[in-house]
Amino acid sequence: MSEGIRTTQVAIIGGGIMGVAAQFQLAENGWTDSILFEKAELTSGSTWHAAGQIAHAVGSRVMGWINKTSIETYKRVEKETGQSIGWHEVGGLRIATTDAEVDWMKSIMGVGKLLDLPMDLVGPEEVAKANPFYKVDDVKAAIRTYGDGHIDPSGVTMALAAATRARGAVIERNNRVIGASRKGDMWLLKTEKGDVLAEHVVIAAGSYANQVGEWFGLKIPSVSCLHHYLVTDTVPEFKGRPELPVMRDNAFGGYIRQEQKSGLIGIYEGHVCPTVWEMPQGAPWAAENELFQADYDSIGDFLMVAFSKMPILAELGIKRVVRGAITHTPDGGMLVGPSGAPNVWLSCGSSIGLAWGGGAGKVLADWMVHGETEINTRGFDPRRYGDFAGDTFIVERTKDEFMRRHDTPSPGQQFNSLRPLKRHPLYDRLAAKGAVFGEVSGWERPRYFGAVGEVEQIGWGHQFWHANAMAEAKATRSAAGVIDLCAFAQFEVSGKDAGAVLSRLSANRIPSKDGRMSLNHLLTEHGRFETEITIWRIAEDRYFTGSPIARATPDFEWIRAHIRDDEDVQMINRSSDWGMLALSGPASRRILSGLTEVDLSNKAFPWLSGQEINVAGIDCYALRVSFVGELGWELHAPLDQIGVLHDALFVAGESHGLTDIGSYAFNGMRLEKAYRASGELTTDVGPLDVGLDRFVVSEGRDFNGREALLDRVTEWALFYGELHADDIDIHGGEPVLSNGEPVGLTTSGGYGYTIGKSLGWLFVRKGTPPTGLSVQIQNRDIPVTVHPEALFDPQNQCPRSED
Repeated sequence: MSEGIRTTQVAIIGGGIMGVAAQFQLAENGWTDSILFEKAELTSGSTWHAAGQIAHAVGSRVMGWINKTSIETYKRVEKETGQSIGWHEVGGLRIATTDAEVDWMKSIMGVGKLLDLPMDLVGPEEVAKANPFYKVDDVKAAIRTYGDGHIDPSGVTMALAAATRARGAVIERNNRVIGASRKGDMWLLKTEKGDVLAEHVVIAAGSYANQVGEWFGLKIPSVSCLHHYLVTDTVPEFKGRPELPVMRDNAFGGYIRQEQKSGLIGIYEGHVCPTVWEMPQGAPWAAENELFQADYDSIGDFLMVAFSKMPILAELGIKRVVRGAITHTPDGGMLVGPSGAPNVWLSCGSSIGLAWGGGAGKVLADWMVHGETEINTRGFDPRRYGDFAGDTFIVERTKDEFMRRHDTPSPGQQFNSLRPLKRHPLYDRLAAKGAVFGEVSGWERPRYFGAVGEVEQIGWGHQFWHANAMAEAKATRSAAGVIDLCAFAQFEVSGKDAGAVLSRLSANRIPSKDGRMSLNHLLTEHGRFETEITIWRIAEDRYFTGSPIARATPDFEWIRAHIRDDEDVQMINRSSDWGMLALSGPASRRILSGLTEVDLSNKAFPWLSGQEINVAGIDCYALRVSFVGELGWELHAPLDQIGVLHDALFVAGESHGLTDIGSYAFNGMRLEKAYRASGELTTDVGPLDVGLDRFVVSEGRDFNGREALLDRVTEWALFYGELHADDIDIHGGEPVLSNGEPVGLTTSGGYGYTIGKSLGWLFVRKGTPPTGLSVQIQNRDIPVTVHPEALFDPQNQCPRSED
């Protein structure tokens, strides 16, 4: 080690709310050997000019948990340090002026119940009582929250910094990191005040994250977008009365709140996304406390609507306009967790920094210190973006996200920009057949088949395509269906130690004979789910695995990271150059037999086995498995051959009633079979929580997380339920009630098209009786019947069919 070089366990780059909160939470977890580097003063990037709102009326349990954790953290450090955080607990009103907005608000009321966040769905009269200055002529409903409000960005950052220093961590202001390189197992950071060796690095650099990421070989999907808020002159009507709640209204794409005795109006333009410092150049290092010229032409129409909503502000002067850069990502979610580079972590890409900072810091600290998080945060994992996320995608999709920021969320909603991103050989064929596509990790996958050029209708209840999906499912159950699953994570793992590594990582035994397959769960050190994969043993030293495409990068990296230096294991990621078609149904053997000379009988090609075969002149990996619970095969082949393979299947299948199917029918049949999917196998639970005890084989073998799994006291039970509704289904994330009291949440659901029942999975607290349950959907308590086994083919005879 060079003389004079300092060392630290963690170096944090960036002194805004995300960086300071991360350092505080690391110190809370015992990692006090850290240095935070800020090139100027704390908060001088985007944090200082933030409006500082923190809301409880949000769209998901995890975001509600993040915001709640932030508020709790901020209040705690204020009490500890005596540093005021400027917290105004005034509550809020989220306004609905359309039926679609009312539907969405009904859908998120359950978040409050799940997290014990008081909120009410109220009418215009209650809105007028809470804010007598707000026009309610077009108000249909509103969510009224009570324990949220707004905070002083600088005050809370300084309070966190004081609490962090008190724990022994170091914060260095006016010391810019200017480069980084790998030195052994450490990172050598060059700073303006000397070199530092760090075991871990956290990039919390806000608008500078792009260029900082380049030092570590990373492309960070974050763009700086400009946002206005305006502060009016003093409002006479505000004098002598309690502070008003924060008003949020999509009618003008923003918010209105009281700022001392003035009004504050925030605008997100829905027609344009002004960006600065676009990739790959990034923000200039000299930028500090940067603000931009107001663009009244852009926000003028929105501002007029805001004035019409609260007329007492309309005739006042504007004494201050703040137009600053705020980071956004292509899907709107922040980037918190492992980056993909060794021991480099991200805490950036946050468009709501004050609301997210405290919770994000806890997520990151838990992940770094304990190897996993308290709550399922896969949606924040920076590795969720694949190789499709180049500069153009990052910028253009982020603009799309910004402009849709105040659109009303609805099930099935997707981005439209740059579609299709990945146009594999099947795309044009399926589009010509009327495929209506959804985007999955950059790939296009049919959701259902309708008229050519048809646009999907989205909404909370059953849509017109419900009949299409039902026809596809019934055709598959009666004859055969094929689905495009080219968006699939596919790895080849080889070498003399390949089996030993996969066995060490899996809670279940891996196949012991060539040609056999198994479903395996890879666990964290604490016995919770890392991922679920199928493993096919091609030979003693050669294996093939499959898992959901969203896990392609994380799963590949996780397995590779657990290969020891002295082990002979090679991995190839086939996810981008191989595709897969899933052929299922009672006629599937007859169809496939017409295209191959291989014996497909049960004796020669049994259930849960695989072979390398030739189908219509194409060499394939054929795996006898079906996620819809039918006789079937997965056919894996090079992507450039998938179109030919698809055509051949339909030539052979024409006389057997073969049909194309989409993901809606596929999911419905999956639920009829009571198969668990990624929604049930999340990072905050393990196999024993979800009734997968049979997939844990602990006798006579060791595996990653074994002791923690066996010592774990399960807190949850997973129920398979039938929802008694004929117009709406479970989507996932809704509260589960037992005799009216919240006891859990749904994980996934849909309609069982061939049995005519609405189905879903329910996580409930251990000990909850399976009777008296309901699910709250659209603010309706809908009864649920729990079933002990699958409602379709519970004895699993169809996949083993001799037909």
